[in-house]
Amino acid sequence: MLIKTFFCKRELCLLCIVLCSLAPEADLCWAGADILQNKDEIKYALPRDAIPAIKNPEFVPADEAGLDDEEYVVGVTVNGESRAYAIYLLNHHEIVNDKIGDSAFAVTWCPLANLAVVYNREIDGKEYTFGVSGKLLKNTLVMFDYETESLWPIVYGEAIDGEMSGKKLENIPIGQKMSWGAWKESHPDTRVLSYHGSRTIGYDVYADYHKREDTGIYPAKNIDKRLSFKTNVIGIEVNDKHKAYPFSLFNNTKIVTDEFQGLNLLVYRNKETGAVMVYDREVEGSAIDFEMDMEYAKDNKTNAAWDMENGIAISGDVKGKTLRPISFLAVYWFVWADYFPDTEVFH
Repeated sequence: MLIKTFFCKRELCLLCIVLCSLAPEADLCWAGADILQNKDEIKYALPRDAIPAIKNPEFVPADEAGLDDEEYVVGVTVNGESRAYAIYLLNHHEIVNDKIGDSAFAVTWCPLANLAVVYNREIDGKEYTFGVSGKLLKNTLVMFDYETESLWPIVYGEAIDGEMSGKKLENIPIGQKMSWGAWKESHPDTRVLSYHGSRTIGYDVYADYHKREDTGIYPAKNIDKRLSFKTNVIGIEVNDKHKAYPFSLFNNTKIVTDEFQGLNLLVYRNKETGAVMVYDREVEGSAIDFEMDMEYAKDNKTNAAWDMENGIAISGDVKGKTLRPISFLAVYWFVWADYFPDTEVFH
């Protein structure tokens, strides 16, 4: 079987992709009329629900998680409550339908792209539940909703087949993939996913895949050799134009400033924690430059210190001001280049 040749035979063989697009601005979205044409490119990989999404998640306190500090989790904070979803469990479920208070959301993870994304599960005032369709678009997972059985490619966050065609999911900026140690330190009251008693830690069936140059299950349509296939990049879309920022840019800094399509950008990555964010660096009508000073960034206009993981000024005359988040994907290069062959690369 295709799957058995791809992963270790003694482990459950899983497929998935996930994306991260973290801002709800209407002018900075991945979806559009042209994506409906991609419906014909959808390929079958597994039966529907062969990878079972979690519909009723259970959680334990941090001290009962059984996680090593080096293990990765997807961490979210909603309405002041923090939760962590171990990558080990996400490898086997890929989608967690969760809810905190009145906020219903889906936490998704896909090893093929080394990506995480959080989507709002409420559309037009109705709550939807998502599962793994078993289909792929350009090597990326296609979700379906149980209510209408419409298909939702995760890259776009828009239904391209079924009753919900043309409807878009709202991407919400609450999810970060980082080490358990880093997440626990900054969120000591976090609770941790523990689905029906499943262990939160275990063997990563995708470990070998991440070390090889494999480009998913099906051959990529567009092969771009400007970067290695498995280079991690931060990708953005502005006015239907695309740009990628390789993780290597942040080996010796946490911030990169840029101007793209008339937008003044600040791209942030903390290689120690894994946190990634992208912001519009215009404050009070003026674009400002930043430089790192220990753990905080300082702007050259007011000399205020800024918490980059939350985009908020923590000192100075602009204390309390926030930077506008910009949608992005933190994704393997081969995926980004296949979806957006016109992309520029920041050097």
